[in-house]
Amino acid sequence: MKPVPKLKELNVCGWQAVTTLFARHSDEVRRLFFDAQTGKRAGALCSQLAAQKKVYRQVDATELEKIAGTKLHGGIVAVIGERPLKKVTREVLEEWGRARAPLLLLDRVSNANNVGAIVRTAAFFGVRAIIVPDHPAQALPGEAAWRVAEGGMEFVDFYRVPALPVICAELKRHHFLIGTSLTGNQLSPAQAKARGIPRPPAIILGNEERGMAPEVAAQCDRLVRIPGAGTVESLNVSAAAAVLCWEFFGSR
Repeated sequence: MKPVPKLKELNVCGWQAVTTLFARHSDEVRRLFFDAQTGKRAGALCSQLAAQKKVYRQVDATELEKIAGTKLHGGIVAVIGERPLKKVTREVLEEWGRARAPLLLLDRVSNANNVGAIVRTAAFFGVRAIIVPDHPAQALPGEAAWRVAEGGMEFVDFYRVPALPVICAELKRHHFLIGTSLTGNQLSPAQAKARGIPRPPAIILGNEERGMAPEVAAQCDRLVRIPGAGTVESLNVSAAAAVLCWEFFGSR
């Protein structure tokens, strides 16, 4: 008999991320560790774990850094089981269409900190679904992304698809695909919006260095470029996500 593989655990670091986790999914917390300073305000969290007979403990700075695997732990670490990414089924597509759900698609966004910042923006603007490709260059929602998202992971679901061009073709039945690009004759976000968006928008953000793949760009209903002063070529992808989410989702 083959041994059952051990489920991977994930460290959620930082006060905002941990307290939001407790508020939304406290049952997922397996263990909690904190330093002396943070322990002064962690009483309610400890009480919840005590009622569930789960481990919580104050530790010194060296041990907390070792547990967290980073110095950027914010004084508190909650250990949970890694959440599996969801699948986009026909039923999911139809529900998104009925709900006119705002969507974000990431085309090989490779920096985990950028993914976390995008998640925080998505949660702020009410985007509940982020679609990513099954590609080695795509950063997934790991510990760094959770930390940077500042609690946003509790409000956003990740969906992984084999290939973005295929899912884009499916999404176009219900959504209007807006891609970001630095070449060609693009519109500014405001111009794109002024020309009318006949279906709920879904925004596609490309890789930090190479942008969207040509086959993904070809599926877009409209390409946009955020206008600037011309001093630098473009915004960081997470900053671009914030601008576009405000333009297309902020005034819903």
